[in-house]
Amino acid sequence: MRVVFVAPLPVTQTPAAFNLAFRDVTFPSREDHLKIRGWFIPGVLADGHLTTERTLILVHGLHSNRASPLLLGLSADLARRGFAILDIDLRGHGQSAPAPLSMGYFEQRDVLGAVDFLHSGSLPYPELGRPRFIGGWGDSMGGATMLLAAAHEPALRAIVTDSAFAAIVPLLKESNVPSLFLPGVLESIRALYGINYDTVRPVDVVAEIAPRPILFIQGTADTVVPPDNMHELASAAMDTRHADVYTWLVSGANHIESFQRMGTVYVDRVAKFFTAGLVPVQR
Repeated sequence: MRVVFVAPLPVTQTPAAFNLAFRDVTFPSREDHLKIRGWFIPGVLADGHLTTERTLILVHGLHSNRASPLLLGLSADLARRGFAILDIDLRGHGQSAPAPLSMGYFEQRDVLGAVDFLHSGSLPYPELGRPRFIGGWGDSMGGATMLLAAAHEPALRAIVTDSAFAAIVPLLKESNVPSLFLPGVLESIRALYGINYDTVRPVDVVAEIAPRPILFIQGTADTVVPPDNMHELASAAMDTRHADVYTWLVSGANHIESFQRMGTVYVDRVAKFFTAGLVPVQR
């Protein structure tokens, strides 16, 4: 079925295009051990020294990969602000293992595998050691995937999503799949591939991320993932004690367009959020 397989886009450039040091990395996803490919980019301090103390896992969306202008551009800007970056290709994308598309149902295991890699995998820069703090950023499907992973993994200490959806089935109902056939299509996908799209609902688990901070970013002109999704996610995230939730609605921005529109303002806001969030837990 075309709905569960996408043709992976080639990885056409590397962080070298931004004059950044980096290493190619490979690690297994958690549970099903698919091969996930990525780049590890150390953060650059003001004095020019490299650091891995605060490492961010960056996750792309559908029909994309770690070499997208958004991911590489944001990675470069954040690395120059002292954050180490782990850019990954989700399964079925870029150079990672082929796999059916599950919109986060299985892809969250790739993010969890990235956490495992940072904790116990082969060190890309042994002289720099392991991260003290890990955060996560994701756009669209990558943002939803990051929320699903963070709900199960407390090591993800601060989360930013850009254009993440609250639940996938309502968006599928607005897609080119005729609504009359959608229930049968979803049931066939579950039978053939074990993917239950009905449970791909970050809105149901986002409250479990508290008290860790979350920043939701959304464009007002997004027609792919309408802004109501951000409001649903933020409302659900705040429906618990000790929630630490922030929202940023970017005027005029379409789907995953906020970074392109806002530039340095976007980077400064995201960097400030991670600087505040990736600190020792207060007890």
